[in-house]
Order: sequence, then C-alpha cells, then structure tokens
Amino acid sequence: MTSILQDGQCCETLPGDEMEGCQVVPLDPVTQTSSSSDIMTAFDEFSSEKTCASNHGSRRLHVLVVDDDPSFAFTCARFLETAGHLVTIARDGRSAIQLGREQRFDAVVTDINLPDGNGLQVLQNLRLADASLPFVLVTGDPQLDTARAAVECGAISYLLKPVSAMQLESVVERAFQARQTAELLAAVKSRGDELRVCKESLARAIAGLWIAFQPIVSWSKRGIAGYEALVRTTEPAFPGPTELIKSAIQLHQLVPLGQRIRQLIAGLMFGHDAIPTVFVNLHALELLDEDLYDPSSPLAAVADHVYFEISEQAALDDVDDFVNRTKRLRDLGFRIAVSDIAGAGSGLGSLALLEPDAVKMEVSLLRGIANPAVSRRLTRAALTLCHDLGVPLVAEGIETEAERDAFAAEGGDLMQGFLFGNPGFPPPSPRF
Repeated sequence: MTSILQDGQCCETLPGDEMEGCQVVPLDPVTQTSSSSDIMTAFDEFSSEKTCASNHGSRRLHVLVVDDDPSFAFTCARFLETAGHLVTIARDGRSAIQLGREQRFDAVVTDINLPDGNGLQVLQNLRLADASLPFVLVTGDPQLDTARAAVECGAISYLLKPVSAMQLESVVERAFQARQTAELLAAVKSRGDELRVCKESLARAIAGLWIAFQPIVSWSKRGIAGYEALVRTTEPAFPGPTELIKSAIQLHQLVPLGQRIRQLIAGLMFGHDAIPTVFVNLHALELLDEDLYDPSSPLAAVADHVYFEISEQAALDDVDDFVNRTKRLRDLGFRIAVSDIAGAGSGLGSLALLEPDAVKMEVSLLRGIANPAVSRRLTRAALTLCHDLGVPLVAEGIETEAERDAFAAEGGDLMQGFLFGNPGFPPPSPRF
C-alpha cells in the first residue's frame, strides 16, 4: 500500500521483519503507489457529502508522509493504512514538494528536520499550490521556537515522536476536517462574492434601462400598425434582454425589473403621440405580480393601446390560473398577445383556450425547414386558424423580401423584422 520516494525516485521497501510483521505490498513503478486493488488511487474533489458524519467511517484519505527515518515512516504508513487510508512516503523535502505538485493529498504528515531542509519549508511550498492542504508536523527534538513557527505557518498539530496509532489517526482525521472547513468557507465566500457582483450588475442594469421600439407594419397598406417595445440597458454585463431576464429571475428581482420597464414604456407613450399601439413583452411569472392589476399603475392609463405579449408555452407551464389573470388585465383595458406559436412544444390548438387578442409567429423558425412547401403549409395553417378565431397574426423576424413576399402570398399582412426597421429610439419610421 505504501510508495516511497527519495530524490524523486522509487526506492526499495524495507525487509518485512523490520516492519514487525506488517506485510509490504509490491510497488507499481508507474503510479508510485500500491498496486493493491482494494486501495483507491484517485480521490474525488471536495464535495459537501464528505462533511456528513455518516461518511466518516468509510472515508479513505490520501496522506503524504515525509520523514527520512524509514522505520518511523513505515510505522506511520502502517497505522494509517490499517485505518483504511492510502499513504505515499517521501524521504526528503524535495521529493515531497515534487509529489505535492503532481498529486492531490488530503493531508501531510512531515518531520520537522529533513536531510535537505525542514518540514516548515515543505509546508510553505505545498501551500502555494494548495492553500488548504492540512499539515501535521512531528519531531523527536521539540523546541519552543519550532512549535511557535509551526503554529504561525498554520500546521494543524505538532506531535512528538513516537506517536501512537490512535493519536496519528485522530490528528489526520482532524486535519482533514480542517481542510473541509477551509474549503467550504472559501466556496461560500466565492459564491457570496459572485452573488454580490451579480446583484451590483443587475442594479446597474436596472438603473441603465432604456426602451427601443421596432415597427410592426401592415404590408397591404404600407403603413405602421404599431411597435414592439424592447428592453435595453447600458450595463455591458447584459448584452441582451434574455440575459437580463434570466439574471433577474435568479436573483428574485423580476418583479422590480418588470415594474421599472412598464414605468419607462408608459412615460414614453405619454410623450410620443405617434406611437399608436405597443406590444410589451411580459414574462409569464410577472402575471403573479399584483402591481400589474393596479388601476393606478403607470401603464394602466394607456391600457387600451397596449398588448401584453406572453410566451404561450411559458404561460401554460408556469401560471395555473393564466386565463383568470389575463381576464383581470382585459378588465383594465389591456389586450393579450401570445407568441412562439410555431416554437418547439407549442400547440396551435391551445389558442382557442387562451383566446388571445393577437398572435405572433416567429417566421425565422421556419427557415430551418428544408422543404419550402412544408414551411408554406405551416404558415397557411397558422393564418387560417387565426382568421377563424378572429385575431390578427403578426409574422416576426422578417429579414428578406422573399420572406415578406412568401408570407403575403399566403394572405399574411402584419409583419415585423429588420427588413422594415431596426429597434431604436425615437421610434423609427418603417422602410417599405
């Protein structure tokens, strides 16, 4: 079970009689560890499960023992292996440092006095690569100065030779628990720092919100039918609304974000009489915000000019009483539009249940269909259903004249996309 390194090379094991009956397992020259199949040769990274008391009895640690006294080194190895741990032995500081750079150890037991230095130097070198690596220092010549230095360097324990099996096993276990605690605290601090940075970025994003408008046109009339209000921010951490919404949900800030967006849109609509109708994106979870149904909320004053655009599938999945909540919005004068009707998992039949006032279809989704005839049939089916339901269908994502003409050929009229205008402010006039 034990491998020995001296000056970076494998060495012969001691004869069995010098081990007082302890069996020596042949070394694997490649791994420099025991080839015995009942010993783990690789260990998992730190995980919270290792802190559970139920795992203490079965936990197997990888311990580096550093000592130039072969008898003491093998005695330590025997004690630890009997307790179920894997042990690697180094005879000097240089070999120990080399091993520490190549492998991950759960604890190090090292003599203070080594042929090429001392255990404190080993500790300092290995801690450069693994700051939480626990050390147990042992010595046969105790001195106050070295004990004080051991404590200052962060050694877990300072033992006097000889050591008992119980003493060594206990201190190694305690050393590993100290490592877990240190790593857990570091992880918590890291997550805390990350959370703080995310919150600060989101706060800047909300403070830097602005609204861009993209025209929705009637192709047959060559005129403006309305605009979609698209949220933007000056905060570079959020290049698009998808990242902004996702972060707000994760940080439980979707409600204040949505309220701020609606407040901005209302102010712009009051200041620009040229905006006839506005489609406002509303995340399905925002339907749970009671501020949305307050008659005194900013957007309620222009409710008859607003379509709340909601993802059909998200609404059905996330909000049980979607129909009742949309009715409350309609009672205030708002209208409801559903989107993503051509998206994955979206069912056209659900439109009859939702009874939207308008429907949006992402035409760009149809570009991936190899057969243009299939794309035309899907478009025709959506137009036919919306016609039967008596609701307008807006084709989003129109980027080329071919897409415009194909949609118009099937009877479509309302369109939105870069072909007609990029999102911007003030609300841009469409291109025809």
